[in-house]
Amino acid sequence: MTDHEVPEAEMRLVGSVVEGEATAVFPWGVIMDLGLSRDGLIDVLYIYDDNYQVGDRVSCYLDAFDEMKNKFILRPPGQIPLAERLRRAEERRGLSS
Repeated sequence: MTDHEVPEAEMRLVGSVVEGEATAVFPWGVIMDLGLSRDGLIDVLYIYDDNYQVGDRVSCYLDAFDEMKNKFILRPPGQIPLAERLRRAEERRGLSS
């Protein structure tokens, strides 16, 4: 394994619920320390109703690993994955045509 690779054991966590601590809160998202080799990111698309603060302990779904961002992509429980939200929006547009 090189320094750029994510350990296989961590990749097997994709699709599961993980817990982490908010280490930084920005207008574009929340950086989470998951205790893994890479940090996690809760994108702003998922935080419109939540008020995160540094030090908050948060449980999230680990949706994927983004190689470009070098971070695990997270979403809060109860939130629909972005790809599914986009698919549903497309369906609604198709029905309204």
